[in-house]
Amino acid sequence: MNSLTAATAVLNIILGLVYTSYGTMTLVEMIRDRRTMGFSHFGAAWVAMAFTCGPHHWIHGVHLGFEGRAAGVLDFAAVLVGVPAGVIWFMLRVEAFRGGRGDRFISGTPGPIMAMPTLAGVYVTAVVAAAIGIGGATPRELAVVAPNLMLVGLYSAIGYYLIRTQLANRRSLGGWSVSGLALSVVFPTCAAMHGVYAFYALTGLYGLDWHGTAIDWIGVPAAIYFLWVVQALYRGTFHDWNGAPGRVPAGAPARPAHSTAV
Repeated sequence: MNSLTAATAVLNIILGLVYTSYGTMTLVEMIRDRRTMGFSHFGAAWVAMAFTCGPHHWIHGVHLGFEGRAAGVLDFAAVLVGVPAGVIWFMLRVEAFRGGRGDRFISGTPGPIMAMPTLAGVYVTAVVAAAIGIGGATPRELAVVAPNLMLVGLYSAIGYYLIRTQLANRRSLGGWSVSGLALSVVFPTCAAMHGVYAFYALTGLYGLDWHGTAIDWIGVPAAIYFLWVVQALYRGTFHDWNGAPGRVPAGAPARPAHSTAV
């Protein structure tokens, strides 16, 4: 196994365990608070997302690390870009789960945040250009490709609503939520990772494995549910106690420490 494959395997397994831990913590919160807070659509959708996206990554990591699958360089690049936001969100969630703040506030709009749209554009352009340069994609492994392409669209749409929420919150609060920014980055980078996975399935580098493919197909309705919840919360169709990613009015009190606020 070469170093590229080993590194990609390790990063995927880490990301998979991190996402699965998100879901576990959220499920515990929902069970713990159900009698006083009631049911949380956001929490349920987040659990469904975490328990499908997480296994996708650690199953892929196991295939790479222990079953002879070779990694593509774009796969390594995509997961490398996605890990920081996922780990930051995870660390803040662990802090909140233990009764801490679970978030940080950045006042104003520092240079790194201002540069994020440009960096995102450069990243997407580079990935697409690299895929075109690699070439070799033909209609194959459609059972693998189809759900991953659907997840690209769904995760991108979820990211759109999360980013719009952060922009609305910035105007009212005069700054940014670190947890909100991290989650807003998680979904577009997940979309990129699934796009790369679909591309390598089309090239024949990543073949069909039924347990991984089943997880991806289950992930599609989970993502549709999450998109519906995020869109409804953004538009104010309903409110949710478990960290509803809605607009935050100026001077609003902080959310509960256990919240998954974005």
